[in-house]
Amino acid sequence: MNNRSRLFYLGLNLLAPGIGQLALKWYFRGILELLLFIAAIAWGFMELLLPIINYALSDVTTSAFPKINAVPLIIAIAAGVIVWLWSLVEIILFYNPPTDQDKDKEVKQ
Repeated sequence: MNNRSRLFYLGLNLLAPGIGQLALKWYFRGILELLLFIAAIAWGFMELLLPIINYALSDVTTSAFPKINAVPLIIAIAAGVIVWLWSLVEIILFYNPPTDQDKDKEVKQ
C-alpha cells in the first residue's frame, strides 16, 4: 500500500498532468492525461510557430509579417489547462490516503 500523502501526488502533477496518477499506478488515467497535455502543447506550438516558419521561408521582401491566428492558440492553451486542472481534481476526489488502521494491518501481515 502507498503511504504517501495526497500533497505528494498533487506536487507530482504540478510537474506535468498524469505523473501523480502514474505514481499511484493509475496507468490508464495517467498516460491519457499526459498524452492529452502533450498534444495540447504541441498543437499550441504548431499554431504559434508555423506562421513564423512560413514567413522565414518565404520571400521576405514581398510578404508582410505573419498574422498568428489567436483562436486556435487560445483553445490549445485552454485544453492544456483543463487537462492539468482535471488531473489535480482527480487526485483530490479519488485518492484516499491510507489510514493508521490500514498501516497497522499491513505491518501485522
